[in-house]
Amino acid sequence: MGLMDKINNDANLTRSSQPMKQRKEDEGRGQILLDSIEEHGVPDNVILLNENTYRRGGRHLGPSLMFAIFGSMFFLLPIGLMIVSLFGGAFVLVPCLGIVGIPFFWFGSRLAGPAFQNLTNPDPPEDVVKMLWYDSRHRFLAGIEHTSDAETGQEYYPELLHGIYLKDGDEIAILYDTPSEGGMTSGYRRVCLWDPQSELETYVVLDLEWFGYYEEEEARERARFFARKLQLRFEYEGDETTGWNMDVLNPSGGFFITRGRP
Repeated sequence: MGLMDKINNDANLTRSSQPMKQRKEDEGRGQILLDSIEEHGVPDNVILLNENTYRRGGRHLGPSLMFAIFGSMFFLLPIGLMIVSLFGGAFVLVPCLGIVGIPFFWFGSRLAGPAFQNLTNPDPPEDVVKMLWYDSRHRFLAGIEHTSDAETGQEYYPELLHGIYLKDGDEIAILYDTPSEGGMTSGYRRVCLWDPQSELETYVVLDLEWFGYYEEEEARERARFFARKLQLRFEYEGDETTGWNMDVLNPSGGFFITRGRP
């Protein structure tokens, strides 16, 4: 059986004839689709939803120097205090300062370590193109990453990032994070695939596209685009924290603090 035959072997199965109460697991369709696109071109039932191009790797002198200096300060502060205590005759403070300095050393290493790594031995620069494909026949999303050497132009074989089946009840939603006071964070909006019946810790299934916080209309326009192409509803816009499924994370309803984003 050829690659295209494998992709199209259940073409007669429709949304009504095979309702999906639980989300199907990708048992190889994503890789098959990737191989098919590379070897035979894009199938008629597959469309490109999104494409994002950027460069990663290489030496980032400015940010790396900043984090290296800032991280080193967390090492130098307790060490400096211990040296002062030694010369001042307060020997009893040295082990205490060593213990107190442990979180400083840990935090400093988290900042300075990657920075020094980037300065001394950076990852090779790569040009990256991330593509999100949609197979309408099987209601399947595939994220595929194309990578090439930024210096030589050599292209590597694409990599499948994720393969996700849509299911009945899925929606398109926009989550936003407002800018912080004082401009510490600029805020953002993200269009995402949303499962309001999720039994997991988050209702977010997949991030589809990111926008600045003030790009409200642009985000809504893209949300309507994804809803139209995926034949899903777009109704919900909410604060980032509403992406957490608190029925799963905190069923007792007590005091609870989340970390990161849903």
